[in-house]
Amino acid sequence: MDKAFKWMAVFTTVIMFILMIAGALVTNTGSGMGCGNDWPLCHGKFIPEYTVETMIEYTHRLITGFAGMVVIVFSVWAWLRYRGNREVKILSFIGILFIVIESLLGAAAVMWPQSPSALALHFGFSLMAFTSVFLLSIFVLQRDKVKELVKQPVSKGFKVFAWITVIYTYADIYLGAYVRHSGASLACTDFPKCYPDTFIPNLTGLAGVHFAHRVAAVILFFLIIGLLVYSVRHFKETRRDIYVASLIALLLVLAQIASGISVVLTRLNIFSTLAHAGFITLLFGMLSYICLQTLKRPEKM
Repeated sequence: MDKAFKWMAVFTTVIMFILMIAGALVTNTGSGMGCGNDWPLCHGKFIPEYTVETMIEYTHRLITGFAGMVVIVFSVWAWLRYRGNREVKILSFIGILFIVIESLLGAAAVMWPQSPSALALHFGFSLMAFTSVFLLSIFVLQRDKVKELVKQPVSKGFKVFAWITVIYTYADIYLGAYVRHSGASLACTDFPKCYPDTFIPNLTGLAGVHFAHRVAAVILFFLIIGLLVYSVRHFKETRRDIYVASLIALLLVLAQIASGISVVLTRLNIFSTLAHAGFITLLFGMLSYICLQTLKRPEKM
């Protein structure tokens, strides 16, 4: 039973990650209206006629429905298995809550026109659903290793810095989603300059939004460098959970920046845009894990 539960944790996380990529595919291929204004039907049918946009949107709906059922089963199973554990209760509740909100927002976006700022929220709520499942899965997989990983509490300063970093990351992710939904992805056509002959563009309009996202990404990079430097100095032996997670976060933010550059230079190549969405999803999950671990103290023998 324990092995099956751990496999369920991994499976649920993978399904939620696939859902994130499927959502990004819908956005980046302009397939959001692939089923028209119908929901839950697609052009008035349960099984629509084939077009590329229709199949992308319809597949996304099927994945969303399946992911919702899997998340509910996993969350309830975890709740029952770890009765009385506050962390499990909160993560289970958040996972179910945001998968429902994400589904409702998706339906609303189909039936009623949405502004770019409202559409950007869709990715943000999906990200919260993924992250809660991701954290709950790590709890399940690391449950027997707590004493080995958590050998000392973290300082208040590091805890505050970690939480500021994850909140800032979420804001940057929202800005990035707004860039995509507002059509600002190629408002700057070059890198590192905005245009071949201009480094800093006129900061009004879409070019300003795009450039702000670039600046925000650079700031995020240095925030993660700060997390890593502190972790190397203080946690290499006593908090391997935070130390290893900080290393992974650095690799992910580098991959995120590289994919963002590729998005511009390849003129929205679909693989670059999907990689960009995938890396930021994993990065936010890892930073959230660091924040959650800062709250933990060594278990008493």
